[in-house]
Amino acid sequence: MVERFFLRTYRLLKIDELFKLGIPLIPIFFINSCNAPRNNPLDPNNPNNVFVAIEGTIQTFAVPRKAISDVLVNWSAENKLVKTNSSGYFKIENVSANTGWLTIQKDGYSSDSFYVEWQNKKIYTIQSFLNEIPKLESLAFFTTVLNQYPDIQTASLEVKVKVSDKDNDIDSVFIENSDLKVKLNLPYNASSKMYERILSQSDLLIDDIEEAIGLQFRIVIKDLFNKLHTIGSDKINRVIKQEITLDYPLNGETVTSSPILKWKRFTPGFNFTYTAEILTDDIPPVTIWQKDKISPDSISVQVSTNLALRGYFWVLWCVDQFSNKSRSKPASFRVN
Repeated sequence: MVERFFLRTYRLLKIDELFKLGIPLIPIFFINSCNAPRNNPLDPNNPNNVFVAIEGTIQTFAVPRKAISDVLVNWSAENKLVKTNSSGYFKIENVSANTGWLTIQKDGYSSDSFYVEWQNKKIYTIQSFLNEIPKLESLAFFTTVLNQYPDIQTASLEVKVKVSDKDNDIDSVFIENSDLKVKLNLPYNASSKMYERILSQSDLLIDDIEEAIGLQFRIVIKDLFNKLHTIGSDKINRVIKQEITLDYPLNGETVTSSPILKWKRFTPGFNFTYTAEILTDDIPPVTIWQKDKISPDSISVQVSTNLALRGYFWVLWCVDQFSNKSRSKPASFRVN
């Protein structure tokens, strides 16, 4: 009855007359609007809506999981790019339901990707755990030249790498050089907690280590997912082939328990310091006294300890500002 009254009144009277009678029009409009068709193509409740959305969260691979913000997420099918928020969440809306790749990237982390097939889904949800790339903490990279009797000189390249890895998923560490076409494993030393190795000239496939001067060597990590990461590089800048000549004591001479070690003046033409070292004549020898950073102007040094009565030998090192070093021939002496 009420609806018939409204319809009959609406046909007979003008709108302003309805207002004068105090008859509200809102119920009429409300009843009519609730049945209005949803024609907005972006309306998710529109049955004809062809658009879809991709959402997800990005966290660290390392436990405990932590949200990663500002991760670049790219929907390659339409080249739409968004970033994750402080909670690691992202959403890409109003895209066509075409198959394609979703790529995930952030500096300092391994990238990730998902091949998206919609299969009638309106929202495609992913969860990604990014593996943090190991960081190079330190790299010792220097040449060592050893002089032996009668006139034998050997040279090598010493590499020591310290790495931090929050995910603890390092499989192996390598040193590579594309010019020499070498890729060599660096074993882990549990004592020093470093990946290290002494590389001979034959390891580097060269006859003379000076052939490698100026060449760039890369430090590469392979993780447990077989991904490779170049974390640093260095090059050989010098090989010290000049030889230091020792002066006293030599050839098993008898000395006091705290002798003065002497050598000929050494002028290689670059900045350097000396390191003096006394070792036992055992096999293998044991270093019992060492003094570093001796002035390049020096030609002698006083041993600062009392040596036990026995046989020894001593050597003198030249060490440049890049840690490249060269060792003199050993000289023997005895304390009586």
